[in-house]
Amino acid sequence: MSVVLSLAGASPSSVSAGASPLAELGAALHAYTEAEHHPRALRWVRGLDSDAPGDGSTPDGTPTSTLTPGLRGRIRDWAPLWASYRARYLFPLSASGDRTLDAELDDLARLPLPVFTELTGYAIRGGNSGAPLDRVLEDRAQREGLLTAAEQRSTARAELARRLLDAPEPLRADLLDLLARAARALEPDLSRAARMIAGQLPRLRDSFEHHGPGKTLADLDPTASYRDDPPRVVFDKFHHGIVNVATTAVLVVPSAFGRPHLLVKHEPGLPAVVHYPLVPEGDDPPGYAVVHLRLEVMRDPGRQRIARAIAREPLTPSALADRSGMTLPQVSRHLARLREAGLVTVERDGRRAYYQLHLDRVRSIGEDLLTALFH
Repeated sequence: MSVVLSLAGASPSSVSAGASPLAELGAALHAYTEAEHHPRALRWVRGLDSDAPGDGSTPDGTPTSTLTPGLRGRIRDWAPLWASYRARYLFPLSASGDRTLDAELDDLARLPLPVFTELTGYAIRGGNSGAPLDRVLEDRAQREGLLTAAEQRSTARAELARRLLDAPEPLRADLLDLLARAARALEPDLSRAARMIAGQLPRLRDSFEHHGPGKTLADLDPTASYRDDPPRVVFDKFHHGIVNVATTAVLVVPSAFGRPHLLVKHEPGLPAVVHYPLVPEGDDPPGYAVVHLRLEVMRDPGRQRIARAIAREPLTPSALADRSGMTLPQVSRHLARLREAGLVTVERDGRRAYYQLHLDRVRSIGEDLLTALFH
């Protein structure tokens, strides 16, 4: 399945880029409550969960974020809203980026109550596919459907669903209070993320101007592709959707906390948002096709024997043939497959080629698989 951004007839101004403090806060809360999706954030999460006394700074004086036990509990109680399917209102509700957190929270506070209830219901249920929830406050079938779906998922989701249906406005007020408190508690880390995002936005906007929206959008994700006739960008996702960019504005929002997830949020009547993770230079995660190839290559017992040998030291194919009991052509074929998967390095000394296992890439296969699955 895929999400398609159709660019036919769209003007260049239909796609823009900007920062969103609210989207970054939502990404941080997601990384905190679903740390298993974010292995690189585990140390940060452990720090937030620690009750050890401290002055809120690192040894070099850099401020660090802290969460009180009460705030940690509230964030986890509301976790369904920033789970894998994140509530749409945790992203910009207008097509303009670079607004303040207060302005974005004001948009959420002014969202018509039926729309707020519908979007909250989709987040609690875990998706907007299936039966609509546009009349969930007064339609008995929609209410019962939401409650049933929530109860099947978790106790926390069921509790939120009941609160939403019983008193949606007080629930929104409680949510706004929690988001404001969480933003203050996480301010040191969110500020660092904001500086990282601000440093990347000029490059992103320059790419839109010089390379166009198609190529720039496709370059945001290893699973995305740009296709002609008609012009469109296709994102490989677990749901299907089509966004007509000629009639629906698209806002591209970078994220420091969002790694490894690229999200494409599209709801009728709202701008589409592409929320993509910033990746440190030289640290691009491999796409699913590469991870699949590496897993397939390493399944073979013969290649495993070769990998064991060259994990310790670089060896020539002839030396590997002697050690493994294979013929030289067999060794050459196995090395070719390992090289195709990017799991070996090769150094040449005259006419001799020395192969060594790429330890970091082998070590990261499990993490890369998780990244590809949760992307």
